Order: sequence, then structure tokens, then C-alpha cells
Amino acid sequence: MTVSHLNALKALESTLRNGSFAAAASELCVSPAAVGQQIRGLEAYLGRQLFFRNGRGIKPHDDTLAIQPSLNASFTAISDLLNQLRDQPSRNRVSVSLPGSFAEHWFTPRVADFYRRHSDLDMRLNATNRMVDLSAEGFDFAIRYARPDEVRFQEWELFGDGVLPVCSPEFLKRHENWLIRRSLNKVPLIHLENRTPDPDWPDWRAWAVRFGFEFDGAAPGLRFTQMGSGIQAALAGQGLVLCGLVEAHDAIQQGTLVIPFGRDLCFPTGFRYRLVTPQGRRLSQVQMDFRDWVLDTAGAFKEKLGLDSDA
Repeated sequence: MTVSHLNALKALESTLRNGSFAAAASELCVSPAAVGQQIRGLEAYLGRQLFFRNGRGIKPHDDTLAIQPSLNASFTAISDLLNQLRDQPSRNRVSVSLPGSFAEHWFTPRVADFYRRHSDLDMRLNATNRMVDLSAEGFDFAIRYARPDEVRFQEWELFGDGVLPVCSPEFLKRHENWLIRRSLNKVPLIHLENRTPDPDWPDWRAWAVRFGFEFDGAAPGLRFTQMGSGIQAALAGQGLVLCGLVEAHDAIQQGTLVIPFGRDLCFPTGFRYRLVTPQGRRLSQVQMDFRDWVLDTAGAFKEKLGLDSDA
């Protein structure tokens, strides 16, 4: 059997899934021009165009879109075959990609329970906010805070989230008078930039407007790009941070962080946390056990915090 143009087909699959040559290039770690060249070469081989092209971008033909599920399934199957050949002697492996702050503040404190059930477990965790390609990079699962993607993945919803201000007990004592006045104008704030692609995730201004707080944006504060850094700054008493309830939960339970305005002033988010694996992936017994453990643990957490709907 001879299969030609595999690289071009991979470029086509990524372009259809991501919506543009530029997004596909970013995923494949090549230039947009290289992706475009691969597509044009495939079109020349097929003797037909796969996309409409205009000054605003590209749009796939209907029959091009029709083959997307088959392309997705084919590359997932190839990845699975490679994983089976590579890892056949080691069926106790579980590899997971998940957001860095979620890994630090929710997953890691709980995963010891799964280790107790599998003493020979080979678990590989990739804590990153990058949206990794599970099939190409050899991951069994990802936990993602994102929209559903049922074309590429089998998905299990875990829970939603909500955004609320938290701080250390000592910080609250120092600034309690201003907070009682429902004003943030003289309160040191911790700002988190590029926190999440969720369009409903608020910044301080959006939160203040929703709940009727004064906010002129002039108060001093720290700026971070990682939630974990913001939480650490809040634990050190350096400011009031607007963060996800899921990530702040354990520190709140331990009393090292407090919710100065209560749970009622929790801003609901749009995305939800999901456990995903590539469509068609055959799971080993330990991988199925891991899936079930995550779902059971998340279910108990969701019920405890009332995260079935809005946080």
C-alpha cells in the first residue's frame, strides 16, 4: 500500500479543524506559507481546489468539509498505532495534559488517592496552558477548560467554575473598611492578564460593574499572566485577587484565603472543565480506571460546591 502526501493531508486536517492556515501553522510549528504550499500541492495532485480563497481568508468547499471526520479518525488511528508499538510493554502508563494552575491547585492534591490504587502507575503530567495536540504528542488524556469539541474528542464534562475575589485573612483586616463600603478604589488589586480564552471570564472592571462596586482603576496592584502566581501573591497578603473558585477552593477550606464578599458575589463563567481523549482511542485498563477516578472525584467536588450549574 502506498499513501502519498501524508504531510499535506495533515496540514489539511489541521486547517479544517483550526479554521485557518495561520492557526494550523501554529499547531504544526511551521510557517503559514508552508501550510499554504502543502495545500496547494495537494490540490495540484487532486486536480481541484479544496478551499474558496478571498481577501478575508479561506473557506472549505462542502465536499472538503465532508471528509473532515474521516481525516480526524485516520490520524487518531495512526497515532494510536504508534503509541501501541512504543508503549506495548508498559500498559500502566497514563499521560495527561492539563492547565498549570489547575494542576497545582486542584489535581495534584487529589491524585495521591489514585496512586494508592495503582502502586505501579507510570503517570506523566504536562502542566501547560498550551492546547497540545493529544494524538501527535502522545497524550492519553487532557483536562481542558474550553468549549466542547466532539469532532476530535470523546469528552466527559467535569464541572463549571465561577470567579470571585479572595485574599488572605491579614489583608482583609487591613482593608476591611474600604471593602465594607463596596469600593475597590484604594484596595491593592492583583490583576491576571490573558487568564483564559473564556469570553465570560471577567476582569476587575466587569466584576465591579456586575456587583455594584466603585472602581476607578487607579488603585496600585500587581499584574501576572499565571493564576498560580496571583494566588501566591494573595496568600502572601499582597492584594485582592479575582480568581476561579475551583483553584482557590482548597486554600479557602484551609483558611489561608478568605472570600471577603461571600459566595453570592461569584461571577459565573461560560466554559466548563472537561476530560477529553482522542476519538477512537483504545484505553488500557489503568487508563479506564483513571477516567473513572477523575469522573468520581469531580462529581463529588461538584456536588460539594454546588457547581452543577452556575458557581
